[in-house]
Parts: sequence; structure tokens; C-alpha cells
Amino acid sequence: MNLSSPATQKLYDQNPYGKTFEAQVLSCCEGEKSHKGQFDIILNQTLFFPEEGGQTPDLGLLIPLPSSPDLPAGASPQVHVLDVKIKSGVIHHFCDGPLAPGTPVRGSIDWERRYDNMQNHSGEHIFSGLVHSAFGYENVGFHLSERTCSMDYSGPLTREEIDRLETAANRIIFDNRVIDASYPSAEELAQLDYRSKKALSGPVRIVTIPDCDVCACCAPHVRRTGEVGLLKVLQIQSYKGGTRLMIACGMRALADFRRKQSVLEEVSHLLSSPQEEAAMALSKKLADLLALKDALHEASARLLASDLAVLDPSAANVCLFENGIDPIRLRQAVNQMSAAHSGYCAAFNGSDSDGYSYILSIADGDARILNEQLKERFSARGGGSAAMCQGSLRASRRDLEDFFSAL
Repeated sequence: MNLSSPATQKLYDQNPYGKTFEAQVLSCCEGEKSHKGQFDIILNQTLFFPEEGGQTPDLGLLIPLPSSPDLPAGASPQVHVLDVKIKSGVIHHFCDGPLAPGTPVRGSIDWERRYDNMQNHSGEHIFSGLVHSAFGYENVGFHLSERTCSMDYSGPLTREEIDRLETAANRIIFDNRVIDASYPSAEELAQLDYRSKKALSGPVRIVTIPDCDVCACCAPHVRRTGEVGLLKVLQIQSYKGGTRLMIACGMRALADFRRKQSVLEEVSHLLSSPQEEAAMALSKKLADLLALKDALHEASARLLASDLAVLDPSAANVCLFENGIDPIRLRQAVNQMSAAHSGYCAAFNGSDSDGYSYILSIADGDARILNEQLKERFSARGGGSAAMCQGSLRASRRDLEDFFSAL
């Protein structure tokens, strides 16, 4: 564990668009707990944004410079930055290899990941600012990972309200307003009305979007709202008395549109329908399918009644074979058989190729005895009570009929 390290200079505060930087290794030790097998490297300064404020960290590389004392001339090994944390102002870079203290390094962040986070975090500020000004709700939960951007608001929002907020957010994006990040003095901060999820001490970084939002935030943001590109609400759900939304901005929104467009094109093709009529065509197909299912159930019921009618009324033990019968109807059939026959009554639902589910009963006796025999003979799986058992097995109809004939 690294101890007594000075606070790391946060280069991303002054230069959120920086992609590379130079620094010096202050310390390196083996990682602990969830970072076991990694190396905890502390630098004097960094562009790597740590996991903080609900946002996942930057990733990238640390490359020793040729002037490093422990490296031969021209050598340039590198370590991958796999995670970044901040503790008491010190930023910890968890890497897949060690670097000696005193080593000068060049850091290189994964810019595509960083810029994607900047677009989506700035988009969240725009939307949350509008929610706060329109409804007075607080953003009580925020999570930004490489796949999702979600926000939890402290009150309910309807679909219509969310649509209006989404439209307003995109108008602000298209306005290309300046986004400013600053550290107001204590006196200025005391006079400022800003959003914050918790009480803050020390220097407070304020991110301002004119006529939209003023919020305490530690993360890098884009310079202007136009860089957010587009904001789209993807999911809405009620959550703990409030509302949880998932959004996508920038390239994420484009990727989501492409995925959904591809699905819509495929569905339209399968339905032989124009895209704008796909929902109506699918609704009609589902209605037709339900009608067919109802007709099939009725036909199955008639077939089941016919099969029950031909069972030998004088036989004590009887079995019935069906395929695709509703389990409730099958249970009713077994009850009807038990009322008419004194021995074991069994109904098998399925086929030789797919296997059978079964229900068995006996009016005066213990159905579990026969169930155990099915387990021994056919490796059946199932159980139940003395009155009725159910399960599944794989066997041929002929073998099952022979088994019952021998009871």
C-alpha cells in the first residue's frame, strides 16, 4: 500500500482534451484485494480521470521514457492502466506491470473512451438541469459506464414530460452553448445556487451550462453543448418513488439508432411490411397466432376427450399419450381417469424424440411407488405426493406401454 503520497496534480482539470502527458513515478507496490496481481502506481501528475462521481475511469498506457535510468537506450516497454482510483486526493493507477519509483513516463489515455464519457456526462448535466428547473427534482443517482448512462430522479416523470425534456435538451445541444468549469472562491460559492448530491468541503469545481444547469462536478466535460451531438432517452422505469432513465449521447446514440434500425429492417422484411407499418403488422400476426392457439387448444381438447373415451373401462391401470396438450388439461384428464379406474393412471405428454412429461395418480394407493419404478426403469426425474406425482423422462412409447401392461 502506498502511504504518505502528496495529492496528485489533476491535469484533466486544466486540459480535459489532453491525450498524452509526462509524469514521474512516485511509488509502486503490489495491488490488494480486487486489484491483486496488479501494480498500484502513483504519479506526481496525471491525465487519467479516476472512478469518481458515478463515472468509470480512464484507461490507457504508461510508457517509460528513453531517459529512464533503469532502461537501455531505445527501449520502450509499457504497462496498461487497467483501473484508476482516488483516495484522499491521491490518484492510484492499477497496472499490469511495475514501474520503478523515479521513472519518467509518458501517459496515453484511451481518448475514444474519454471523449465518449465526456459527451454522455455533459448530456446528463443538460438533462438533469432541465429536470431540476422544471420539476425541482434532484438527481439522486448517476452511473456512467462504457455501456450505460443512467440517472435516478427524486420524483415521477410521465412519458410526455420526458419527451418534452428530451426535445429541450437537444435544442440546448444544437444551440452549441459554452460549458464552463471553474473553482469559485468560498465567497462566490456561498452566493451560488448549484446542484450537488452531497455536502462539499474544500475547493468545489462548478460546471455551468448557461440558462440550463449549474452543478458541482469533478469530471471532464466537452467545451460546448454541440459536441454532445444528440441525446436520446432509451429506457424509463419507476424507481423508489422516482424515475430512472437511461440515455445515450453522441456516438452511443448513433450506435443505438443503427442497432434498432437493423432490427426494424429485419422485422419489416419478415412481416413483408413497410417499416412505418411494422408494429401494426406484428400486432395482426400476434392476433392471428392467438386465434390459431385457441383453435389448437379446442382441437386438442376434442382429441383428448376422444382418447379418454377409448380407454378400456374394465382396466385397473391405464395410460394415455398426447403431444402438445396444455398441462392443466392433462392434469384434468388424469383426475378423470382416476375417477373411472382403480389402479395407476398416467398421462404422457410429448414424443419419443423429444421425451415425455408425465402426471400419474392412483385413487386408492401411493403414486410415489410407481414414480420410483419409473425412475429405476427409465431414469425419470420428478416427485410428488401419494395422490399424484409428475416428472419427465426419455423413453419410447412402446416401452412405456409395455411397462404399464406388466403392472
